[in-house]
Amino acid sequence: MITLVDWFINRLFSNRYLREAIFAEVHFYDMIEERLKEPTNTLSWEENGLWYGYTYNEMHKTYLFDDTGHESLSDLWQGLWTRDMEWGLMYR
Repeated sequence: MITLVDWFINRLFSNRYLREAIFAEVHFYDMIEERLKEPTNTLSWEENGLWYGYTYNEMHKTYLFDDTGHESLSDLWQGLWTRDMEWGLMYR
């Protein structure tokens, strides 16, 4: 005897395109969930045309902020990585 739920599932997954879309959506949410489990130790954002950010120094368990503002994201990250490396070497 087929139940209403079984009938609905069979009907839903009989269409190939709909089945692929459903599984793509499920895998998308699985990917987001995995990304949220990763530790976040850097962040950057843009305000009024200038880039700001921070990085986390694992060795000293310290956040290093750059709140001076940079015109490009690459300049920001170059400064943050240089400072993070200097901070790590300075206090070993």
